[in-house]
Amino acid sequence: MGRYLRLLGLFVRTELQFALEYRFNLLLEIMQIVVVSGTSVAAVLILYAYTEVMNGWSLPQMVVLLGVFYMVQGVEELVFQPSFQRFMEHVRQGTLDFVLLKPVSSQFMVSFRHFQTVQTIQVAVGLVITLYGVAQLATVLTVGSAAAFALTLACGFVLIYALLLVLSTLAFWFVRVDNILALFWAFIDAGRFPIDIYPGWLRLTMSTVVPVGIAVTVPAKAIVGLVDLQTLGFVLAATAAAWLFSRAFWKRGLRAYTGASA
Repeated sequence: MGRYLRLLGLFVRTELQFALEYRFNLLLEIMQIVVVSGTSVAAVLILYAYTEVMNGWSLPQMVVLLGVFYMVQGVEELVFQPSFQRFMEHVRQGTLDFVLLKPVSSQFMVSFRHFQTVQTIQVAVGLVITLYGVAQLATVLTVGSAAAFALTLACGFVLIYALLLVLSTLAFWFVRVDNILALFWAFIDAGRFPIDIYPGWLRLTMSTVVPVGIAVTVPAKAIVGLVDLQTLGFVLAATAAAWLFSRAFWKRGLRAYTGASA
């Protein structure tokens, strides 16, 4: 484990050094993140100027949801998106062998080799928005709610990672799966709103096929004390199942790639 943590630190430092070579561009990206996030918060405030509750969600709860969304989206764009995009490029160009021959886990190298370090700002902004929303709640944050939030948020990250790993692994057979991933990004963007406002079929899709509902809405509900033990159990079971399936599917894809190379 220590070896992989050291490698992870090395990868982050390398990507940060690369980003700092273009400081003006980095500054523009940071400004864009702040402006987009601020605009989203302003839009929510304007919306709630005309109503106190929207489909059961109060203003502070909606602000918490928006903050969680930006944290989840930030982590996804920080590491998952750049790493898996580079992986698919390796498959298309036939250069994946250079990754597979390294004396470390190929899944680790594919999943965490590349970072878009500027997205740490989005994660931080999301955290600030979340804390601001929590501070505006009528109820006091309890230890149990905080623990449930941390647990469900971590499960959300794992669920999104597992789905992206499965979708990216399809490149072993179909080479180009960019359109499928583009559809996934669209569903992720829908997570900025609670899944309760969507039609039944879309709620089901966002809770199972593309688990953005679990990754965003459930943690937002957890931190305001609206998640029960049954929901926590379901999230844990779904996360474990998704992780095991994605791991098995990755190994199957590797065997297919090896066979094709031979």
